[in-house]
Amino acid sequence: MVLACTGAEDGTDDEPDEPESRWPLPRSCEAPAGLGSPASIEQVVELVNALPKPTSLPCLLESLDRPLSIYASTSVGGAQPASGPESPRIFLFRGDLTMSVVPRGFGHDRLELSHAIGDRLSIKAELTFPVQQVLPASAPYDEVDLGEGSTCGVCHGSETQVESIDFATAWASDVYQDEDGLAVSLAFLRQNALDCDHEAEPERCEMLDALFGHGEVGAGDLPRDSIICRAF
Repeated sequence: MVLACTGAEDGTDDEPDEPESRWPLPRSCEAPAGLGSPASIEQVVELVNALPKPTSLPCLLESLDRPLSIYASTSVGGAQPASGPESPRIFLFRGDLTMSVVPRGFGHDRLELSHAIGDRLSIKAELTFPVQQVLPASAPYDEVDLGEGSTCGVCHGSETQVESIDFATAWASDVYQDEDGLAVSLAFLRQNALDCDHEAEPERCEMLDALFGHGEVGAGDLPRDSIICRAF
């Protein structure tokens, strides 16, 4: 994760007043009972497989149980660079599982996945959307596997193979956090979702609606005992 700075006008100053909401929106993607709170990479695959095909990334986000815990950052590097505070990299947290998306730009069709395993390490994986058919359990690991390492190891150090996963070649590496002052406030992002121009930016708006339009969303955070990743 490589990060850029934001100013007060970027949504990093005091929280604005709560916007008047047009939500909740009707759900077109609902998780079957017991699948809406994935806490592992394998459970994400199980949820994707249970949703209508083709499965879009907004459909998956919409199907998640609420409340959601999210953190938004103006990272400009790595697999999902933000394209501004109105389209930041957005992290979603569920137990030891972290998922991340960007509403616009490079990586907007990917769900990045990491599962914490201790010692400031996490298993890395990803899925590319839309998903056209039922996936094998190995799919998110296969997408990043390079044989002698993973695509994530280009940026994340201390990469090692995870021997406990026997159905795929899986890799773990360092967990990163961002520098101070780079967060995009939840209220700022929610207001951007409400103000989104669906005719001008349908894909961005669809993703923001999927996150904010279906129930409670609260502020989460990256692990602050992990390594700080600074811009190249």
